[in-house]
Amino acid sequence: MSLAYYVEDQNEFKSIYQYSRFAIEPDEIIAHQLCEFHIIEGHLYELRSNEMDGEYDQLIVDHVEASPRDPSDRVYPPHQIHLEFRRFQDHSPHPVLKTVTVPNHIQAMRFLIKDKLSVPDHGVFERDSCEIDLDRNCYVIYLGEEII
Repeated sequence: MSLAYYVEDQNEFKSIYQYSRFAIEPDEIIAHQLCEFHIIEGHLYELRSNEMDGEYDQLIVDHVEASPRDPSDRVYPPHQIHLEFRRFQDHSPHPVLKTVTVPNHIQAMRFLIKDKLSVPDHGVFERDSCEIDLDRNCYVIYLGEEII
């Protein structure tokens, strides 16, 4: 299996990022597909659609904006699976509440698909959205309102 990201440019779809065949596992492909937002090479993209052609998975994304990495944001080792839980706030930085490392992408997916999440030492929150940040090697789960 393989995964490629495409963005529409003047009525044509252009590849912006690609994993070669066998360089990505099926569970990691599915984890990418569960994320509404994707940061790739300093740009934020929003998922438009998931597509598949035989063994080739394709994510069609729309460019949202340039998204340079904040120097205070941690860059994680590439061969580990990290999740950041951040409080979503309009027009301001999204503070990190908790960071966890999980042993595999199946465990990451357990968090990515939830509507409500319990964040140890912080409470239970509604899930706002999630992204994969390829530049920092992590998944980010944005949390909305705290549930009492």
